[in-house]
Amino acid sequence: MSKYKLAFALVKYFKFGGVQRTALRIADECARRGHDVHFFTGEWSGQRPTELRVHVIDTKAFTNHGSRKKFGTSLRQATTNQGFDCITGFTKIPSLDVYYVGETCYAARVDETKRCVYKFLPRYWGLKKLEKAVFGDDSDTEIILVAYGERDKFIHYYGTDSGRFHLLPPGINKNRLIRNIPTENEKSTLRDKLGLASDDYMLLNVGSRFKTKGIDRAIIALATLPEDLKQRSKLFVVGDDNAKPFITLAKTRGVGDQVIFVGACENIADYYYTADLLIHPSYTESAGATLIEAMICGLPVLVTENCGFAFHVGNARAGMICPSPFRQDTLNKMLAEMLASNERSQWSSNGSAYCERTDLYSLVEGAADVIIARAARNRGKP
Repeated sequence: MSKYKLAFALVKYFKFGGVQRTALRIADECARRGHDVHFFTGEWSGQRPTELRVHVIDTKAFTNHGSRKKFGTSLRQATTNQGFDCITGFTKIPSLDVYYVGETCYAARVDETKRCVYKFLPRYWGLKKLEKAVFGDDSDTEIILVAYGERDKFIHYYGTDSGRFHLLPPGINKNRLIRNIPTENEKSTLRDKLGLASDDYMLLNVGSRFKTKGIDRAIIALATLPEDLKQRSKLFVVGDDNAKPFITLAKTRGVGDQVIFVGACENIADYYYTADLLIHPSYTESAGATLIEAMICGLPVLVTENCGFAFHVGNARAGMICPSPFRQDTLNKMLAEMLASNERSQWSSNGSAYCERTDLYSLVEGAADVIIARAARNRGKP
């Protein structure tokens, strides 16, 4: 087998990000196959891997879209004439050979959620230009997609050739969830540590970028529960972001002592197995690995329809899906209904069974195949 020099590009790496973990797992798989793997980023937070080379390049700019543009420029400067056979991006920038879709279609999201005046802002034009550089009909970037519903959006807005898409299963790391399943005693100990009585409800939300994940929606839903349910419910948020505005919201809504921000943690499986319900009312999300992780652990799920992996919850019959367009009162009613329902044990077993019979795990191997095949074609180019 030929050995290829491969570049991976992500504007910011932090340990507990979903796209970040996926990017590193794919890069590790390519390195495991014997290829020379380099990871380019504007910022690396956490321990650096030994099996690939990390390069921190300049992304400094005054705006988010300016930072991404600068990242693309710096990446071109760092990789030009350096013998790279394939450049794979996890951030939308020009001149990629392969792009992994870790975000929703920006053009579609703006049309669905923003007012017309937003389109006059430099941010809109900057980010849309970067998206077009990947998906435009004059690009030959190959696209790895796990949230299949996004494909039609990209085709609609950019005329993307459908043959450029590689539709792959989610790349859930099942081993980290089933390796150390907590015992009933360990779950009881965790609930005691978290201040939960035996008949209390433990609501869970997992993920960074609290605003995008809809933590405010979850807090409001908690605060509007019927009094008997509300007094017995607590929301635990596992992830790394600025919690201050949400703590303020919880206090304003009268549930300040019932919303606990745990921070990022390694033992996430303990929370999945111990909780009573995952509530994930995201504003926008192309995938949502936490939904499938919860189902693997037998945790019922309440999710908004516009979350990319919500269809898996529906297919599994593992919970409830709040329809689009979003209405807060609908989410409130669904949360109360799920907590009071005698179907929770059925949702739990349905989710686990679905994850046993469905391929939700082979993304990493499939993505590595796509990248290596593109490297081979690129090397064969004149």
